Amino acid sequence: MTATNATAITAAPSTVLLNRTEAGLLQAAAADGGRLTPPAAMKPATRTRLLGRFLRDGLVIAPAEADGPYRLTPAGYRAIRLAPPKPPRAAKAGAGASAAVPAIIDGAAVPSKKAQVLALLRRERGATLAELTAATGWLPHTTRAALSRIRTGGQALLKAARPDDAIAYRIPAPVFPVAAPPRARKPRRTPVDEAAVAAPAAA
Repeated sequence: MTATNATAITAAPSTVLLNRTEAGLLQAAAADGGRLTPPAAMKPATRTRLLGRFLRDGLVIAPAEADGPYRLTPAGYRAIRLAPPKPPRAAKAGAGASAAVPAIIDGAAVPSKKAQVLALLRRERGATLAELTAATGWLPHTTRAALSRIRTGGQALLKAARPDDAIAYRIPAPVFPVAAPPRARKPRRTPVDEAAVAAPAAA
């Protein structure tokens, strides 16, 4: 029995039903380290429909950068009967540390979950509930509570449908008011000016 087969047997069953194309894309992503790359020959409409379905079901998370790859979530691995990969030991050790102190991996500070949520919400396309839960590991109700705290803290938070019909939350970009140009002041008349104006009138 191979390691892949053993992983497939021990994985928890999934209730998500996939067709052959959807399952093939997720299996290819699992073999590529979780990176989902639709075939170049796939029609744009089909690609948009499949990615929208994966996002709604929480099977993938959208890229943080515009040209980045979509990535499988733990639910995406379970949908094809594979166990999600285990996080590295450094990540496990950092999970028990104080949230106020970011973990250090390869000399770079790993942002807190709150910072990750805010970064996703500030993207132009925002973030769906599935993307937020996949990025943080929180349960859906915990993620909704975090969004409520962001709102009650005075931060504007928009909710709208994306072109793929996924509902996304987004923090709007700040709008800075444009200062009005200064009003031109009329020159003050001196007694000499008034006398000069009155002289022709008297003549």
